[in-house]
Amino acid sequence: MSVRTVCWDIAHEWANRQDGSGIGAGGNMLYGGGCVYSYGDHFIIAKHVQNQAGERAVLFTERTYSQTTAKHIAIVRNASSHLNIINVADPAMNHEELFADWKERIIAVAEKLARANRPQKYATTIADLYSEAQRYADFFGLAIPEQLAQAGDIRDCAQFADYLAHDREERAIEQARQKKRSQKLQQAKLKAWRAFETDRFISTDGWDYLRCNVKTCKVETTQQISFTLSAGQFLYQSIKDGSAKVGQYFLRDYLIVEINRQFIRIGCHKVAIKEINRFAYQQGWL
Repeated sequence: MSVRTVCWDIAHEWANRQDGSGIGAGGNMLYGGGCVYSYGDHFIIAKHVQNQAGERAVLFTERTYSQTTAKHIAIVRNASSHLNIINVADPAMNHEELFADWKERIIAVAEKLARANRPQKYATTIADLYSEAQRYADFFGLAIPEQLAQAGDIRDCAQFADYLAHDREERAIEQARQKKRSQKLQQAKLKAWRAFETDRFISTDGWDYLRCNVKTCKVETTQQISFTLSAGQFLYQSIKDGSAKVGQYFLRDYLIVEINRQFIRIGCHKVAIKEINRFAYQQGWL
């Protein structure tokens, strides 16, 4: 590793080579692996990149930190002014993270449109942010995410309102899809647990479930509590005839906290009456 006493030398050496490494006296500015840093690899000032066509560019940070780091940034920007610079939030971010950051920054600017005396100023800022995102996407041959493209079209309050309405709709659709996927995954895992293919099941819907271990003749819960079938049948009959009451204890240790037509809560367990009836039917208790 070569040692340089002047940050300017480090910046120029990095700007004009894609490999190698160097460090300034005191270690306050260094480069390696295509990146140039201020005070260590926690702060990347800029990074050499290459696309599939073999074209080169520099991803340049828009972050700030200390006054000294600000000086380092200025030196590197000057040294690399002859290169194809693409400004990004942080060169350490991946494609998805950078696109998300551009969208968030555009929305933050768009929120100022309603109370702005000179909205054109913010419209120009939005256009500039989107332009940089487009340059980044074009360089790497990437498609701009739909929500970022929609945000990039915002120029006034009406367009921002339309964007927010569309965004809420898209979020609701995605949440519904995610919920459906989660439910499907949980059902598959629950089926495996009931079939004793696994002894561990973490419920994501807030409910606890039951299975019968025919080898031990015990009822097992998804929270890994077990008790005899006879105790389970007694609890079922108590629920069915209404003698199970809040404040009573099951197996002397588990307090009945809540009971209604939909569920029973015993200790930290919450079991649907439908689940109890399903289990009772399997055991022939009905």
